Amino acid sequence: CIRDRPAPRRLSVRHDSLTIDGRQLQEVELGGWIYGPKLGSAPIVLVVGGITATPFPFGSPTQKAWWPALHAKDLVDPSRVTVLCPEWPGNGSHFLGIDDPNEAPRLSVQGLADLVATWLEGIDCKQPVSYIGASLGALVGFALAQRHPERVQRLVSISAGLRPDGWGTATRHLQRELVRDGLRNGDVATGMARARQLGMLTYRGRHEIDARFGHLSPALREPPVAEYLAHHGNRFAKEFPVATFLLLSEAIDRCSFGQTPAELRAAVEKVDAEVTVIGVPGDQLFPWHLQEELHRELQAAGASSALWKLDSEYGHDAFLADQEKLAEILRDAGCLGADAAATV
Repeated sequence: CIRDRPAPRRLSVRHDSLTIDGRQLQEVELGGWIYGPKLGSAPIVLVVGGITATPFPFGSPTQKAWWPALHAKDLVDPSRVTVLCPEWPGNGSHFLGIDDPNEAPRLSVQGLADLVATWLEGIDCKQPVSYIGASLGALVGFALAQRHPERVQRLVSISAGLRPDGWGTATRHLQRELVRDGLRNGDVATGMARARQLGMLTYRGRHEIDARFGHLSPALREPPVAEYLAHHGNRFAKEFPVATFLLLSEAIDRCSFGQTPAELRAAVEKVDAEVTVIGVPGDQLFPWHLQEELHRELQAAGASSALWKLDSEYGHDAFLADQEKLAEILRDAGCLGADAAATV
């Protein structure tokens, strides 16, 4: 029932200008949403998803929840904790030029983390948070913990790592080229749809796609996967801002915590948070070895880190498609329980 969905409140911060990633952003409004008790009256959990995630993981009066399994008494309970959910640039947050895909500035994951830190400062969030992020949200979470260690007491990093790998960067580059071809040809909807279709083949596990769509009978005009890809591509083209997609996609590929082992180690040593790393062995977009790499680097730097495996046929999208299983891992890990939340 729509009226039974939680009613988050929006919190926004305005700046005439901000310097992010060495770029001057003008006429900045950073927004986000809050569930539960007012700031300063309860522990805080910051929840951030992937590129297309809305700032409503537990829903709103007008939107369905996309992470309902985490909305539980022993995980993230808005009656017990304050839940904060920042908006992505161009999809809630704004600055001059963000709506123009040809003019929007290029930012990195570190720049996105600085925007989140600026928002937290602007809304007068004084206490350290427990941060749970998936995919891009996890990358931003680690960057926030690394660049603003006083902000993050606990970090749950799901289906990400310290960096993207070369295969993921190549596929995202091709996605952006498909969108830019659409911009040049005056058919951006087709470019966005094709980019999303390519993305869907990286978000899901190879075995799952084979089981669902792997057989083309002679009577069919198109392979069974065609309808699935068309559905997701067309919906994405209709609903998601072009400039936001290009900015966030490129931000992932601009993520770097060091070019040498010594630089990387120095960066990781700044993290004070207790970290829980969760990965999926069949993840094509952020393969399991990236989760292991993050865990090893944290341990080598003397940080607190625990590595958990989410076995799922759904690949990268397991944090959504297999979220009940993810919830059980979070319970077993004890990283979001009442005794694990940041204290006021």
